[in-house]
Amino acid sequence: MAAPAMWQPQEQGLREICTLLEAHISPNSDQARIWQQLQHYSQFPDFNNYLVFLLARGEGKPIEVRQAAGLLLKNNLRTTFSSMSPSSQHYVKSELLPCIGASNRAIRSTVGTVISVLFQIVRVAGWIELFQALHKCLDSNDLDHMEGAMDAIYKICEDVPEELDVDVPGLSERPINVFMPRLLQFFQSPHASLRKLALGCINQYIVVMPSALYMSMDQYLQGLFSLAKDPSADVRKLVCSAWVQLIEVRPSILEPHLKNVTELILQANKDSDDEVALEACEFWYVFCKRL
Repeated sequence: MAAPAMWQPQEQGLREICTLLEAHISPNSDQARIWQQLQHYSQFPDFNNYLVFLLARGEGKPIEVRQAAGLLLKNNLRTTFSSMSPSSQHYVKSELLPCIGASNRAIRSTVGTVISVLFQIVRVAGWIELFQALHKCLDSNDLDHMEGAMDAIYKICEDVPEELDVDVPGLSERPINVFMPRLLQFFQSPHASLRKLALGCINQYIVVMPSALYMSMDQYLQGLFSLAKDPSADVRKLVCSAWVQLIEVRPSILEPHLKNVTELILQANKDSDDEVALEACEFWYVFCKRL
């Protein structure tokens, strides 16, 4: 039996939705009327297919229109994904995965946001292919692919960190056990964006403390010490944030290193970046509360 044909958009429908999205992001348009028209289109069963097609394959369309399609898709999926036909669900999932490493950063970021929302609905067991795709991107040595995967993982860690620390039929390891060594490796990346995303991901796990992080704690702490003087202020701020969380919820882990940590925090108090200095002040507030 022949496989079912892959869904294809109709040119007229695509044109009409594009025109609406262009009007939707224009500051001078009648937003109420456009919203009403978008609601009308959203009654059609394959409306989300059109949106993911525009986001993923809308080459030649303005980036802002593709982003608008992605953000509308994200909002729609929250309420309609479970009632979509299995073929439409499959289509949306399969179109998102090749775009994790899109060459345009804004598109990558929007795709990561949509992936995170969809992941919250289907969880690991409902989208095993996502983890295969993320793993492949992390191993690619292509910056766009690595950044796109890290952005999606970060958003998942931010929203539902505990969902990566589960046993899943069909996976030999919990996702976080597979990702943790790679995240720690990225602490040494020459790319500030990857250092920042990797540190941001792991920081989400300080409170829930999966065994994958607990077993790698020495490596994590060494990484924090080496990143404390990172050229990127965003990274330095995340290092301070890690110390704050550790002293608050895992003080016993920090106790053997307290002398070194407090020296680094004193330096961070005088950081040229105000946000880093402010985050370092938070450490003393929590530290004094614990005394």
